[in-house]
Amino acid sequence: MHSGIQSINQNHPSSHGKPTFLLSISMLILLFSMFSCGGSLEGKLVGKWKGSDHMFVKGTGPDLVATIDGGLARHLASTLNLNEDGTYQKLVGEYDNGSGIWMLEDDNLVLLDNNGNELNYTLLKVTENELVTIHDVSMDTPSGELSGKITLSYTR
Repeated sequence: MHSGIQSINQNHPSSHGKPTFLLSISMLILLFSMFSCGGSLEGKLVGKWKGSDHMFVKGTGPDLVATIDGGLARHLASTLNLNEDGTYQKLVGEYDNGSGIWMLEDDNLVLLDNNGNELNYTLLKVTENELVTIHDVSMDTPSGELSGKITLSYTR
């Protein structure tokens, strides 16, 4: 039985096996380099992120512009610290807004706070200097429940 490489070599008489083998090794090294140079997703997430933009798309509930605008102001004053040891801390200004552990599950950044609450943020964009997430939100207000999706942008 012939491997795929040997079958290809038999179809091309000018190939004697050795150059194809070296080409295959070169291609493997190139592919490995491409994936390893970019750094892991976890590695790109680790660090201090500053809130830079916020967009709320209402699903249901009352129109509460002041609440939404307050959310933007709060996000712009926030910092998300994702530590290499798997812990995180969210700050609004100098005030603690939650801490616990973080992990990746597929394309989701999962934050599990010290009270056992879990927040799932779908990662839309992750670069060395930009992080964009989206997640579902819901809150009770005096005018009824407000729910929708919020996109949060961060920069370094």
